[in-house]
Amino acid sequence: MSVSALPAPQQEDRGLFDGVGVLDDLLMFDAPAFPDPARPGNTLVSLQAFVSLRSIDIGAATAAVTAILSSFGIDVGDGLNTLQERIKLIAAVGLPGKNFSFMVPGCSQPAKISGTSGTDLGMALQTVSLGRCINTKELNSYAVPGFLDGRKFSASVFSSPDSGFGVISDIDDTVKISNVLDTVALIKSTLLEEPKPVPGMPELYTSLAKSLNKPQFVYVTGSPFQLYPFLNKFLDTTYPNAKGPIFTQNLTVVNPVEALQFLMNGNTQAYKVSMVDRLKAMYPKKTWLAIGDSTQKDPEVYGESFRKHGASISCSWIRRVEGANNTDERFAAAFAGVPTNRFRIFSDADIPGLAKINVAGGEC
Repeated sequence: MSVSALPAPQQEDRGLFDGVGVLDDLLMFDAPAFPDPARPGNTLVSLQAFVSLRSIDIGAATAAVTAILSSFGIDVGDGLNTLQERIKLIAAVGLPGKNFSFMVPGCSQPAKISGTSGTDLGMALQTVSLGRCINTKELNSYAVPGFLDGRKFSASVFSSPDSGFGVISDIDDTVKISNVLDTVALIKSTLLEEPKPVPGMPELYTSLAKSLNKPQFVYVTGSPFQLYPFLNKFLDTTYPNAKGPIFTQNLTVVNPVEALQFLMNGNTQAYKVSMVDRLKAMYPKKTWLAIGDSTQKDPEVYGESFRKHGASISCSWIRRVEGANNTDERFAAAFAGVPTNRFRIFSDADIPGLAKINVAGGEC
């Protein structure tokens, strides 16, 4: 799926049954909003949504995933309800060509998604105008399907000016314990267990929300969008002072085996760099603190992003995870060309002290 921070062309209205109806389901993602460069004073929002059939055959997906877990020696036990909640979007049947409108109280005009994608099986990612909006960090957006359907779908819109600081953050093993390096532990933490934060990180992010003067937090994860509800709930409840949109990968396969293989694939560098590029296009003058860990490719992502965007990536913090490649050679290669005072490799014992670093004043 292509992504862009620029407005997408609007398609013509379709037929009567191309709206989201009573037989359909709609997932709205929390979205970043940013100034409209063509119309000063107006706001654009990069809205993502997924439309699928409301009826899901969760039984077949459950049987397939349970068999896979069994092959790893994992017994679902009394975690069946949790498993089914986490995998239900893997079983969902996406619907292309669906249109819907959404309202954002506090903004002067409604917006419309024109046609979910056929290539991306029901996903839509479009940049649309909200007109003029009140000056607040978080707005509520909602969509009502229409005639004879009393449901209401909602998500947050996080608005930020093209100035000041933002925080780009990974999720797995950066803010949430996922055990990426241990396949069995990763599957359990993702599909069966209650999520747990990395100790000290909620307090650190609360501190950053104050010291960086309400920065735009954006979470960039290699996880597929099917895990978005799970991740969004975790961040909302565990990091309430650092809420922000989550950029996930678009996984269009419907085979549970392929979905689990995707989950365990750590090759996320190109995707994450493209998401940093996307943020740079939205907020060309904003300065970013980038936070990640050493399990996968965060050092390489942030190093490459610095070489592309320079001082826009003011500082990178990498959590040193035991068992990962934490050699000096690896970090030297990842941050080649990046001044040594522009990145920091930290251990868990260092986390409380990170809050004392004056990032807004230029320290790293």
